[in-house]
Amino acid sequence: MRIDDVPVLVVGGGPVGLSTGLFLAHWGIRPLVIEKRDGISTVPRASTSLRTLEVFRSIGLGPALDELGFEGGPPMRTVFKTSGLGATLQRSGPPARYAAMLESCSPVNSRLILTHDQIQGLALRELRRRDVRFGVRLTGLVPDTDHVRAQVVDVATGEEWQIRAEYVVGADGASSDVREYLGITVPDREVIARLDTAFFRADLGPVLTEWGTHMCFVRNDAVYATLMSKNGRDQWSSHIMDHPGKDRASRLSEPETLALLRAAIGDDTVPIELHTVNAWEAAIGTASSFRNGRVFLAGDAAHVQSSAGGLGMNTGIQDGHNLAWKIAAVLNGQAAPGLLDGYEPERRAAAKASLALSRTLHQGYQSLEGDPDVLYEKIAIAYLRGMMCYAYPPHDTESDVLDDAIRPGRRFPHRWVGSDSTLDLIGSRWTLFAARDLDRWRTAAARLDPQVHALDIDGAVLVRPDGFVAWQGTTEDSLRAHWG
Repeated sequence: MRIDDVPVLVVGGGPVGLSTGLFLAHWGIRPLVIEKRDGISTVPRASTSLRTLEVFRSIGLGPALDELGFEGGPPMRTVFKTSGLGATLQRSGPPARYAAMLESCSPVNSRLILTHDQIQGLALRELRRRDVRFGVRLTGLVPDTDHVRAQVVDVATGEEWQIRAEYVVGADGASSDVREYLGITVPDREVIARLDTAFFRADLGPVLTEWGTHMCFVRNDAVYATLMSKNGRDQWSSHIMDHPGKDRASRLSEPETLALLRAAIGDDTVPIELHTVNAWEAAIGTASSFRNGRVFLAGDAAHVQSSAGGLGMNTGIQDGHNLAWKIAAVLNGQAAPGLLDGYEPERRAAAKASLALSRTLHQGYQSLEGDPDVLYEKIAIAYLRGMMCYAYPPHDTESDVLDDAIRPGRRFPHRWVGSDSTLDLIGSRWTLFAARDLDRWRTAAARLDPQVHALDIDGAVLVRPDGFVAWQGTTEDSLRAHWG
């Protein structure tokens, strides 16, 4: 039987798997990504978060993001209406201090939006075609001490062969085959909502200008649903959360879906091209382990999340970013394998914060009861804590999300240094910031070969390739003891 040898096998060709492959390639490791489906999705499902855009910008894809995306409204701004074209009931968004934080905490345009399919397409375009194999399904997985053997099959031809990899990343979704082969479970899986989501094309005219945002909640006698623009023009999604007869067991038919969408839009005659409608359970839960030896889980394979806010995709992409630089450092001889031990505790802490945001979103949006301003403050805090300001152990205690100070275990904050952002200065390399004596600080961390930049701070700060603060202190001996 044929055996292919690769440094890293990534199972799953969705946005998480393809992004993980892209990050590995950026740090000098050629991956092989396999996907059992025959291509990438063409449906604009989840949308990107600010931190996810930062991650892609850090590997040089900022211009591509600007070219692909569109500008929605101010972050988390929402309009509530009797229908998309009907009367406005109210406009809501985060309190001013949180809105200001969302607008200013990153060099990335906080209104920029890209969708699931665009992220897949971008990652696929940047990866070499021979590094991605569609129509290949995993049929077995055997971890060993110095490698992992994966049994695979070509879905179209039935040809079987083995792939021998030094590491495997399971990014194959909530029903992960990798997780199943490892015997890892999701013991705390909990369904928090049941709803139907439709993706469609319709020309609603200049409705986004009137809304002042890309997100609308509709409540009337026929339907309670969202309308969300996916490209700023004619592509839309709608979470259909309630309607007469919702409790019945059968799925929505196409005529029923179209009728509900027209009720949400407020025009019984508007032409709609329905792409798909999915009945699904919004569930949350965390895998009992994110790792078995040389095999790691990422994305929904590691933590099941609601699609609200694109949390599953965004948290998963950030999993891949965290893991890729660590694997690359080990395979490139820059770090001992023990570096990989940090992946699970770090990403488990991030997933915990993201899952809390999932719950807050669904609890708020399912009922919309109480003061909307109170609800949006809760959502703003949960969003910043779950998507931007989360911290890695042992520094993962809750703190004020508006406190954008430099702290170990947290993302290094954005500051303008002339015309450059500190995040752009970091890029994707080990980086030292210090106010003075730059050469002495560089010598203290010589093993890491960091780039060094002047910044008006006390002492020095060492930042990891993924943009998180690894060390902060005032003496070279302390830096040398930890990282020299």
